[in-house]
Amino acid sequence: MSLPGSQRVTGTDGSDFQHRERIAPHYRLSAETKSRLRLLIYLHCLLGILVFAHIFTYHVPFITSLTIPRPHLWQYIWLISVIPAICGLLSLNRNQVSLMKIFFRGVVTFGLGTILTTIILNLSELFTFKKLKNNHQLEEVEPQTFLGLPLLVLWYIFLIITVQIHAFSLYMAHLLLNSWQQHRPSKQH
Repeated sequence: MSLPGSQRVTGTDGSDFQHRERIAPHYRLSAETKSRLRLLIYLHCLLGILVFAHIFTYHVPFITSLTIPRPHLWQYIWLISVIPAICGLLSLNRNQVSLMKIFFRGVVTFGLGTILTTIILNLSELFTFKKLKNNHQLEEVEPQTFLGLPLLVLWYIFLIITVQIHAFSLYMAHLLLNSWQQHRPSKQH
């Protein structure tokens, strides 16, 4: 770094930067991926807070005057995926591979597995809803609503957003695991 008003060293035109040290690509990838994964984990936890608030307000009805729909079994199972998300967040500070593996396996099992199973099992209900809406027979059935919106559609919006968050976070975790394990110093005996 030069001082203001100082002159360039004679004999150089500034193109002698090739000898300078550069950040290794896997360190740069790790730093960029960590910040993205941290954001995705925060979004995962935010969704977890929303699901927990739904379950809590259903079981403690005197808190709100709204009619809260009954929570589904998948919500309780999916809520477990917040624990591996916290492990993933803790793994980012010191590149802890074991905690990142817990995050990866927990999100696949309790997060993405639960969400995809729910989407597949309830897909027929969504098609029935669409068919009734197209035939203008929706008023005869009276679907469950929350704040005037069809609950089934709200759940599918939530599920699709959650699938995307889980898929991107698993991709980022995979990149980090490869980066951390590939360039790990081997133990010398």
